[in-house]
Amino acid sequence: MDKIKRMKELIHDLNRASKAYYTGETIMSDYDWDRKYEELSQLEKELDIVLNDSPTLRVGYKVSKELKEVRHNHSMLSLDKTKSVNELKQFAGNKNCFLSVKCDGLTLSLYYKNGKLIAAETRGDGENGISVLENALTIRNIPQTIPYKDELIIDGETIIGWETFRQINEELPADKKYKHPRNLVSGSLQLLDSYEASKRNMRFIAWRVIKGFYHKSVSLDLKEAERNGFEVVPMITYSNNTENNLSKQLEQLRTMADEHNIPYDGAVMAVDDYSAADAMGRTDKFFRHSMAYKYEDELFETVLRGIEWNTSKTGLINPVAIFDPVDMNGAITTRATLHNITYIKDMMLGIGDRIRVYRSNMVIPKVHDSINKSGKFDIPDKCPVCGEPTKIIKENDSEVLWCTNPECKGKLLGKLTHAVSRNALNIDGLSEATIQKFISLGWLNSIQDIYYLTKYEKQMKTLDGFGSKSVSKLFDSIEKSRNTTFDRFIYALSIPLVGKTASKAIAKAEAYQFENFMRDMTRTGAKFFSSIPGIGDSITDSLDEYFNRECSNVWELGKEFTFETPKKVYLSINSGKDLTGQTFVVTGSLKHFENRDSLREKIESLGGKVSGSISKKVTALINNDVNSTSSKNTKAKSLGVKIMSEDEFLEYISQERR
Repeated sequence: MDKIKRMKELIHDLNRASKAYYTGETIMSDYDWDRKYEELSQLEKELDIVLNDSPTLRVGYKVSKELKEVRHNHSMLSLDKTKSVNELKQFAGNKNCFLSVKCDGLTLSLYYKNGKLIAAETRGDGENGISVLENALTIRNIPQTIPYKDELIIDGETIIGWETFRQINEELPADKKYKHPRNLVSGSLQLLDSYEASKRNMRFIAWRVIKGFYHKSVSLDLKEAERNGFEVVPMITYSNNTENNLSKQLEQLRTMADEHNIPYDGAVMAVDDYSAADAMGRTDKFFRHSMAYKYEDELFETVLRGIEWNTSKTGLINPVAIFDPVDMNGAITTRATLHNITYIKDMMLGIGDRIRVYRSNMVIPKVHDSINKSGKFDIPDKCPVCGEPTKIIKENDSEVLWCTNPECKGKLLGKLTHAVSRNALNIDGLSEATIQKFISLGWLNSIQDIYYLTKYEKQMKTLDGFGSKSVSKLFDSIEKSRNTTFDRFIYALSIPLVGKTASKAIAKAEAYQFENFMRDMTRTGAKFFSSIPGIGDSITDSLDEYFNRECSNVWELGKEFTFETPKKVYLSINSGKDLTGQTFVVTGSLKHFENRDSLREKIESLGGKVSGSISKKVTALINNDVNSTSSKNTKAKSLGVKIMSEDEFLEYISQERR
């Protein structure tokens, strides 16, 4: 048996047995455990390969203050694309090429020195990326050590398989679900808490060696990478015979991607010989040595029954196609965006038309065309939310529909839904439907009103679907959101053109201090940020316009929050024994851990226990409100049990490991 394959089998068996043991189940005897552990240790020494999920490792986790931008040691450009098999064939010509799966995830570059992983960077803009080493060290199939001792730079794709994607999505509320594994892996790889990143079950698929091994071809270097413990992209040697043969090879790749549980969005034709590839050069955006092929989307026929118009947070009224249910490769779909009025007109869509729909990149439903092309549809002259007049304006050569009412409740719905989203204030329990209901009841007219919903507690409990537990959970989530970072606050405001990247840049420039921001905006305006890369005139103009209109509201809203800068904390695990014999009770809201279950998992992973009640045997009560007069705090004080905040607990863990 292949030794690397055997090593992976041993890791799987040992980890499965360990998990079962700590849940009170025995599936492997101590003798078998020791025997397999010794065999794994010997193989790791022999091969000089240690994978991240090996039980021989001490797994260390880290909570970072921020993710640092770094400049790449090589250009990480994109590839030119085609949907034509013939064009792909022409690209290959008589050159020595190979085909590989185009993995759909987040590009990552790994750097090894003296056989050890020392750096990991996202692609970013191709020249600069984000350092994510701590999170890369949690990706199970990335080797921490390899037998190759010269410098090695290897690029690949970080992915999350469809099965894992569905499992994670099932646990999330409807308004916080991810649309695609690509979105999930991007968010996971750039989490500040590497422990949370480790739970996302990410994989790294290598697709090009940038430096090292020094074979003459890309495919030979990738085979060498495989011998060093890497999972490499599925490949096929290209046979330049007929177009039909190439089509078969492309379909074969799709099958290989499915078999390896790899989300994909096409294939890549690459020149195999390094010298020939380098001689082809590059453009500002693309390498000329490779070309990406996009699979044609499968079309499905259905009937257009209506067009729904939805008012967004900006006042833009977006059209959505409503059609008879259609099964698109296992996904029953009845809706698809129509973008704008021009899009509808260009396709000559009409109510009652037979239309063809598809799933873009196998995920997002879209309308391809109308078979009947009747063009029979109506543009609403009144906003579907507030009933005030609409207007059609030109925007980027397209006709779009706007609500003219600045106080439109539809705009409010969009703004509030955005404000409570995962990347903003992250408030669980406030779905779009719930917000809509609260707006209609007159309970919500601004973001600030969210923090005064307790006034309606009694009325809330009488609503369908709102029991005591769900209401209490909602209020806990709202209180938890009061402790946030300033970049999240800015992003939550829905300032036009100010997205996540701009929000982080502005917050960083103000040292994450709300007061600094208000002072600078009052004294100098948004030109204060004009020197920041990516903050151009359009953003500063938008920021100024928003601030001039909403200054007092922003100031009042800011009083509801405590703004913090996440601390760098090392959360190391030493074979699960650090907190052995220690018991903790957790209460109140948390700011570093996602929820109490996450903190519980951390304590248990360190060998400790979590109890639901206070007794003399309890090591400490973890409560961010140390001075609370709650029953648990009161009992802990009476029994002499230490009460520590979350920050103190994290520091306690750090001290334990020194």
